Amino acid sequence: MRSAWLIPAVLLGLGTGCDNTPPQGPDVPGLFVLGVDGVDPTIVRHMVDDGRLPAFQALIDDGTFQLLGSTTPPQSPVAWSSFITGMDPGGHGIYDFVHRDAGNYHPISSATPPPSTVEPAKTLEIAGLYIPISGGEIENNRGGTPFWDYLQAAGVDVEVYRIPGNYPTPTSDAKVLGGMGTVDMRGGYGTYTWYTDQPILDTSEIKGEVKLVTVQDNDLDGTPETVISTIEGPPDLFHLPPGQEPHDGDYLSARVTVTIDPESDVALVEVGDSKAVLVEGGWTPWLTVDFEALPAHAMDMTGAVRFYAKELRPGFQLYASPVQIWPEDPAQVISSPDDFATQIYDRIGGFYTQGLPEETNALKDKLFDDGDYLSQVALVQQETQGMIDMALENFERGDMSFVYMSDLDLQCHMLWRHKDPKFAFAGRHPAYEPALAEEYANAIFDIYEHVDRSIARVRAALPPDTVFIVMSDHGFGPQTRSFHLNAWLRDNGYLVMKEGKRTGFLLTGDVDWSKTRAYGMGFNGLYLNLQGREAQGIVTDDQAGPLARELARKLSGWIDPDNGQRGIYQVDLAKDVYSGGRVAEAPDLIIGYDIGYAASDETTLGEVTEGIIEDNTSRWSGNHLGAAPLFSGILLTDQKLATTGHDLTDLPVSILDHFGLPPGPGMVGQSIFDN
Repeated sequence: MRSAWLIPAVLLGLGTGCDNTPPQGPDVPGLFVLGVDGVDPTIVRHMVDDGRLPAFQALIDDGTFQLLGSTTPPQSPVAWSSFITGMDPGGHGIYDFVHRDAGNYHPISSATPPPSTVEPAKTLEIAGLYIPISGGEIENNRGGTPFWDYLQAAGVDVEVYRIPGNYPTPTSDAKVLGGMGTVDMRGGYGTYTWYTDQPILDTSEIKGEVKLVTVQDNDLDGTPETVISTIEGPPDLFHLPPGQEPHDGDYLSARVTVTIDPESDVALVEVGDSKAVLVEGGWTPWLTVDFEALPAHAMDMTGAVRFYAKELRPGFQLYASPVQIWPEDPAQVISSPDDFATQIYDRIGGFYTQGLPEETNALKDKLFDDGDYLSQVALVQQETQGMIDMALENFERGDMSFVYMSDLDLQCHMLWRHKDPKFAFAGRHPAYEPALAEEYANAIFDIYEHVDRSIARVRAALPPDTVFIVMSDHGFGPQTRSFHLNAWLRDNGYLVMKEGKRTGFLLTGDVDWSKTRAYGMGFNGLYLNLQGREAQGIVTDDQAGPLARELARKLSGWIDPDNGQRGIYQVDLAKDVYSGGRVAEAPDLIIGYDIGYAASDETTLGEVTEGIIEDNTSRWSGNHLGAAPLFSGILLTDQKLATTGHDLTDLPVSILDHFGLPPGPGMVGQSIFDN
């Protein structure tokens, strides 16, 4: 975490000449960036040619449309960290959604350092309560200085909405709301609750919490009308011994009551002290709920939840969103300054603070269908439009603003199975569902058109000389096949299971680390079991280089035995593609999958499966977690640019350049405005 008071000194140290003060305020045109996650240049070209994206077309006519190179790998947290800092991953230290704790081979979120490197919390036990007194603070794992800190220090007013990778929230004087990576009240990345009176036989793969309920006849009129249950909020930290992970029963809870109207498909939902009327097929507004962390309400933590009535009768199926950190009174810091989230709440009302707000899990679990899912996506879109409105209202000449739109990324992940929007002659996806495809085949195109309307609205509202940039962090493609990297490593002798084991997990004692030389974890990462770095490493420094090159050679030539297609486009060695002070933290090899292929979910969390390759039948059917050259994003601006071949590290340098500022230390990009 960088201190804001360091920034002016850095700027002065970089300056040359007598007066290094940049122009400010009304003397400089403002700069507005719309960051749309997952916009694919090929789809844009097709739709522009078909006349379906008039705002894109107008920007192309007036300015420049180019490919924008993504990061290696082209994952959102990696890419947005490069956009924020101007560094490649070797500088900012974010290499994947998932990295590992080398001390125990555990998969962990890349947003935070490995727990073994963080000072453990010290607590005082009083009357059965564990009171924290020091330590345990976790900082953002991203290195480097965000571009907005340089701008703020130079007197430029900056607002940044829903930027990925900014949680835990670094201290800053710039107004910044974090997005992707921000947790829900449980401390995870989105645990929904599903209330039903219809037993689900196997819940082991369901990512939400299923509560089996009964519709009771509480008023004894002969008609069942009442459901009583609970919803879980934050961990009950004051009753958890230090270092213990929360399990079932370790979360604070609140009562939920649903009373169904006897004559119509309407219900009254009550949670805590909040209540709302809910129509079948509809959503409640945000309902706040207080969780009592200490007795006698000495410390309450406020969260918020939205309910969706999938079915009220004859069966009962009710969805509750993950409990959100409530921006009116955040239980933890989610913005800088601390009250910026509250300012947004005051302007637009409640909003999802969870980093990936779209409910992909309920759709993957087949508790939602696409209609349910898209109704929830519409709620997220409405909130994003509210943030765009706020940004435009606050924007004045000389300001810099960034607004993140999640409209396309998760929807392409989930809806690609209906119809390939990029490759016109693609065959049916293994996850194709005929009945749903008939209705939702054009859903991705519809969302592109929604983005187009947003671009038009932003451009029309900006001061006339504002520099306007629309960009994406990566493109998109199908995922029809899933590759089990650890199974490949096992079958090729690099990963050895204990006697009598063929499948299992890296972290549960199934692997013989005394014979294992490599393992996979994360969406693109492959690690050597390096001596002196991994807990039970055996590969010496002298062996590491030849072993890495051998693995890269074998994997890059891998052919899918079921169809004869190449599944891996390229394999990069970290030392060859990264630069900066944190290269040593990178996976040793980065697997760049070819179009149609990606790592399996099992690989990501360190599972060793029976087979190496299988069809992807998951509703998570589109992907971009492959080789960077195959998944470029877009750079679209109303400026005529003289140069091409830009990538994400060029954009923060360009933003600083626009305001007369030099690149920050460690930034590796070039300004797009250079002639």
